[in-house]
Amino acid sequence: MGVDQGSMTSPSLNALLKAAVARTYPEIPTEGRDKVTVLQAVMDAHGWRPVLELGRELRALASHPVLRALVAGPTPRHAVERWTTLERFLHSRHRTQLLSHDLARARMTLRHVAIDGGTILTINDLFIWGVLVALLETAGVTELSVTLDAGGEAPMAIHGPARVDDTRRLPATTNVATFHWRPGRPLRIQAPATPREDAPREVRERLEQVMREDLLHPWTLEETAQRLALSRRGLQRALQQEGTTFSQTLQRARVGAAHALLADARLTLTDVAFCTGFSDQAHFTRTFRKYNDVPPSALRELVLTRPRR
Repeated sequence: MGVDQGSMTSPSLNALLKAAVARTYPEIPTEGRDKVTVLQAVMDAHGWRPVLELGRELRALASHPVLRALVAGPTPRHAVERWTTLERFLHSRHRTQLLSHDLARARMTLRHVAIDGGTILTINDLFIWGVLVALLETAGVTELSVTLDAGGEAPMAIHGPARVDDTRRLPATTNVATFHWRPGRPLRIQAPATPREDAPREVRERLEQVMREDLLHPWTLEETAQRLALSRRGLQRALQQEGTTFSQTLQRARVGAAHALLADARLTLTDVAFCTGFSDQAHFTRTFRKYNDVPPSALRELVLTRPRR
């Protein structure tokens, strides 16, 4: 196989990269140039470290719905697993594989691969390690460090609180990296919902509220029943009395969230499908049409072309 040049994971990240290069390295042209060409020019002029730092620019998109969905899980592993799901959604030619994970020791090892078996350029490896650093930092991971597997030599530190030796020669391959962080509590701790006087009375509405907290989470009857201080059977019975089911409630929560996201011009339909927890865009379109009689593309066109008052 040849060298896989790779592709940018999203228009937003592509625009962010070019803006960062134009701001930090104004002598490097970005107009009409792809990601690989721009990153290679940065590395040729300034070394490998700035390439990784450009990946960390993802932190500037902290309010972006896709990034918020990526970091909504309770552990660093959840964030990485959601990233791999996003790569599949976007049909990326590059994929991130989780080789090992040790929550107790606060570490995981990842590999960056080309799905056609091709070779990934070093700049693409470094950029994606920077993106994942930004992802984990946005998720709340602290004291994060990253080392590259250097074969028989000592691992090479490329990011972390300790001093990184920018002058050390990069390993022959840069596609395997180990992430370490400070052990601690989960990023987000779930607790049973406490009933409030102003809380919706219908169980369906309360259940939708719980699900909307994180639509990428694989919600189950058992977990949501516990969150609502109900038994599994009690939740099923209550939903049946209200004329619905657990799966229908989950679909409604996802479709309702999609309605709001369709008005965000930054997002593609694939982004919306990912953020709302559908398995793929086709599943999103089928379900959305079922509840709205029109595909999401039609509603989006209506929303985005409607005159503002």
